[in-house]
Amino acid sequence: MFDDPRTKARNFLESSSIVSELEDVLNHLVLEKPDDLHGFLANHFLGQSKQPQIVNLTFRQLIGPASESAMNIDLTIALRNRTERHRGLTVNLLPGKSRKNMAKQLEDLANSASLMTFLNRIDLYDQTAIDEHLVYRSLDFRSKRSYEMAKILAVDSENSNSESTATPTLTKTLNSTRGPASAGGLKGGTAPPPSKKAMSKDIQSVDILADEPEPVSYAGQLLTTGISLTCLLITAQLQQSNLFRLLQLPSITNLSMPLPIIPILQSGPTYPGKQALIKYFMLIPTPNVTHNEEWIHKVHNVIQFLRDSLASTKGATLQSTYSTGDGCLVFPMDKPEQGFDLLQNAVNTVCGTDEHYFDYAVQMGPYETFDYIRGRYEVATSLLKTPDELADTYADWIEAYPRCIMLIDPFRYADKPSLSRLCDRVSNKCYVTSTDIRRYRNENNNDDDQNTINCHLLSLDSGPTMTEFIQQTNTLRETNGYALGLFERDHQEVAQVHLADMAVGFGCRFIKLPGFLSLGGQRTSAILQRLSIIRDEIEINDGDQLEWPKQHEFIHIRSPIDTTESETLVSPTPTNVKTKDKKKRP
Repeated sequence: MFDDPRTKARNFLESSSIVSELEDVLNHLVLEKPDDLHGFLANHFLGQSKQPQIVNLTFRQLIGPASESAMNIDLTIALRNRTERHRGLTVNLLPGKSRKNMAKQLEDLANSASLMTFLNRIDLYDQTAIDEHLVYRSLDFRSKRSYEMAKILAVDSENSNSESTATPTLTKTLNSTRGPASAGGLKGGTAPPPSKKAMSKDIQSVDILADEPEPVSYAGQLLTTGISLTCLLITAQLQQSNLFRLLQLPSITNLSMPLPIIPILQSGPTYPGKQALIKYFMLIPTPNVTHNEEWIHKVHNVIQFLRDSLASTKGATLQSTYSTGDGCLVFPMDKPEQGFDLLQNAVNTVCGTDEHYFDYAVQMGPYETFDYIRGRYEVATSLLKTPDELADTYADWIEAYPRCIMLIDPFRYADKPSLSRLCDRVSNKCYVTSTDIRRYRNENNNDDDQNTINCHLLSLDSGPTMTEFIQQTNTLRETNGYALGLFERDHQEVAQVHLADMAVGFGCRFIKLPGFLSLGGQRTSAILQRLSIIRDEIEINDGDQLEWPKQHEFIHIRSPIDTTESETLVSPTPTNVKTKDKKKRP
């Protein structure tokens, strides 16, 4: 009796409410009388089905266009009684000796069977749960990496001890001015490789606060970020939405387009010329010209003008056709001001002096140029400056070149007093920012870090999962009115074209991109095209809710040190006056 198929069917249907739901939807179907009957039923039950579940992760090792290592991440999803594999994103490691170990680590992790299934049966739409699992897994990655770095440091220590017995004292002193930088693990007080510029003969030892370059991302972190972003991308696909809408912060009511920061010239210790301090000379289109793509043609014309100028300059023939991996031109410079003059002359020639198409930004390489013996920055060959002297130099630049509206990485992380003094002098007329991720770590998040810059320039290194990154960005927006910028590290590619969606969804003021030349130009062009597509989509579907970038407003960060000194000489400041104030660019 109990084996009767009809009895089994009745018991099965009565165990759920499907019969009554079918009756309800059929009654609605009769009332609505839609043209597409099947579409009406599909739309009704589409929202009733279970959420997509992750089955497993699939990793494929690839080779990029520049022979760089790459790892493709796919997700297999179970949805509506079917299992389907969805294409995710590709994590690229740009070529270079320092990336070989990371590529090998990435390959080992991707071949781990447990990694492929550790998200099994987790709801794809529950990004918080996914990222919690990823954070737990990331701790395992980090512990393994710490063990590997301990072994590397032990080997390095043995090698250095053996070499010290055969190396003259003077030579060791010269070479220890700047210690070797490793890909993520350094001894305290070490610094980047020595500058190739000539060094002064006189050596005077100075006590310097030990500071090292920020740790570089490791393979486990790249994979963690890649998996987290892949889950969001596939969620957007299944929901037939855009990634920027999925990422839109609650505080963003009207979406706007970020201002691109485009590097044009590259210089520094490893490039020809005496100039050592500035790594990149960059262009930023002004807010009033970003409503169309004309400014992009202007940038290309500026680059071509510089190419032609460099080709006709004595001594620059070999560099005139040379571009870096970051898509920039290289020209031998003897002093930093030479780069400003080159860029300003090119912009004035291409755009004229009547129209204001571009502002300038510069990014320094503080760790590459800091002399740990003398306690000074090597601005150019045999030209050393203390941090406070360098702050004076930056202030002079802002006065001499008023279109320079952004200073990136002016000092080491340890030189906060000098950074604070610099902000007191120039932050009312330009953005002062840093790419150092230590400013945005929860354990190091303090007022000193947040109140010595007036612009936050964030990368995915700041938060390895998208949930952490979103929370961090939202917190920064709510705690102060500082401008936000987004960029991706030079040594890796995770977000790639999706960086455009992230910048729009987070309401970023800036998006820092590679240059237009070489492979960097391909990445930049793809991101700019994506921004155009996003702009058109918002204009079509959101109407007047698209906001065009407003004129620059600089928040003046007053130095606590200088404020204390000045208050002893002048009348006290009223208690209701804040130490920050906005100044709108004229």
